[in-house]
Amino acid sequence: MLFIEALHRTSTQPNEKKLISKAKYRPIISNKDSVDLSPVAHQVKEIHLDSQAKTALTASTSIFANLIEHVLSHAFNTNLHLHSPEELNLDIKEWKLFLQVPPINRDKNKKTDDYIAIAPEIHQRPPAKQLIFHIPVKPSYGIPVEMTLLVSPHNGSPETPNLFHTFAKESWLPILRTPYSPEFLEQQASYYHILLDQDGELDQLSPLYSHINQSRIENEGSLPAHLFGLRIWRAKNNTLTPVVLGDKQIGLLFIGHYQPLEGNPISAEEKARQASNLYTKA
Repeated sequence: MLFIEALHRTSTQPNEKKLISKAKYRPIISNKDSVDLSPVAHQVKEIHLDSQAKTALTASTSIFANLIEHVLSHAFNTNLHLHSPEELNLDIKEWKLFLQVPPINRDKNKKTDDYIAIAPEIHQRPPAKQLIFHIPVKPSYGIPVEMTLLVSPHNGSPETPNLFHTFAKESWLPILRTPYSPEFLEQQASYYHILLDQDGELDQLSPLYSHINQSRIENEGSLPAHLFGLRIWRAKNNTLTPVVLGDKQIGLLFIGHYQPLEGNPISAEEKARQASNLYTKA
């Protein structure tokens, strides 16, 4: 994904010496990034994204998106690219996307344990675990600033991406280069928590197909199939918000600066009908 306010793309330098700035404390785990486990969290919540309900794509948001792109490229051993709606000119179109925030199922591990007890002879995969990725983020000059991305499987999903069973719990990634000053990077959040699931449809971005110039996404069909239907959620302040959606035609789309809206929107026809009813009753 392009860095905002700059035309530079991310790049990795595996052999570059990793001098890390130690200017401030960067915790691995934050209570603010926990997810609410109240009974309400077990209910599927309907949300939608509206092209009109968004904030500006800032440099700070761009850093977060590039961290995700950097980690996914490493985790799936593929050179991935996160598109932004602005890059695809979707920010000047009118569209809506409907999603469900999956419930957080605390009984999943119990069911798994019961199954193992019933069929112990069947080989089981190693249990899923949270993954910690340390990324040295290089400013335009000076030494890198370390940022951390905690990646969790979504416990409410029926399928868990394989990387949570096979990857080491903690990884140190190659350098991520940026065009920003050291002072700007030092002011940014250095810790993020995201959750992955593969509950989406392969064509979950189909409402956007008619708005996109296909030449901009002509290479996305070569992406690994397990990225189609991928959904990435950011965990912050006891809330899950969608940040990346994977699709078989568009590829990976970053929507982290769009505000999720609860419930189903009222169509223009429905608004007209309600207005007519009010007029009749009056």
